[in-house]
Amino acid sequence: MNILTGTGLHFGVLGPLELWQCDTRTTLTAPKLRGLLTLLLLDDAPVPVARVRGVLDEDETWRDASGPLHVAIHRLRRWLSQHGGHRLDLEPGGYRLTVTGGDTDARRFRRLIRTARDLTGPADRCDRLLAALALWRGPVAADAPAVVRRQHAACRLEQLRRQATLDLATTCLDSGLSGRALPVLERAAAETPYDEQTQSLYALSLAACGLPAAALDVIDRTRRILAADLGLDPGHHMRDAQLRILRG
Repeated sequence: MNILTGTGLHFGVLGPLELWQCDTRTTLTAPKLRGLLTLLLLDDAPVPVARVRGVLDEDETWRDASGPLHVAIHRLRRWLSQHGGHRLDLEPGGYRLTVTGGDTDARRFRRLIRTARDLTGPADRCDRLLAALALWRGPVAADAPAVVRRQHAACRLEQLRRQATLDLATTCLDSGLSGRALPVLERAAAETPYDEQTQSLYALSLAACGLPAAALDVIDRTRRILAADLGLDPGHHMRDAQLRILRG
């Protein structure tokens, strides 16, 4: 079930593109328009025209022609108007999408992690961070072309996701709530096998939940993966975590 509910059209880009209206999934089938819509939904800031063109014409087949760009924008504007009256305006900084009477999961995610930073109570902070991370259904813009996934806004969302995961783990470890973070950390550890900080916090959380053998297995597996795939020795995050686990 979609997390974003209500009467408006809701957009999801924290994973494959999802479109919901009145709790019913709707569709946009044209691949180019899906990629363009995903690009516009990644951030609230206007998207420069050159960037829009780069997504629509990745192979640079249009050369200097502007007609195909205008046709694509017109088609997307018409679709947005028919599905909730949303606006796609050309401003001095580029094209800006204004979602009317709805929301986006990216915007809600950013809002939740901002408010989490202002909370001092660890349980409340965990609640807010868990709600933010629950919005993710996979890698950002998972079904979009690579040129969309490489955009700064997409990379920034992934960075915020990682930081929210680390903040959740640290908050829960410091307050004896590690069990609450464990499912999120297990997923993050599986998705980022080379991220030593994530792996070490996952191991520490397992140990805090009374699973020291499983925690040491995570340390050992990460060490072997780093050595085999990257030719690297574990860094201080892994060494410190192993020492803390062995000391109980």
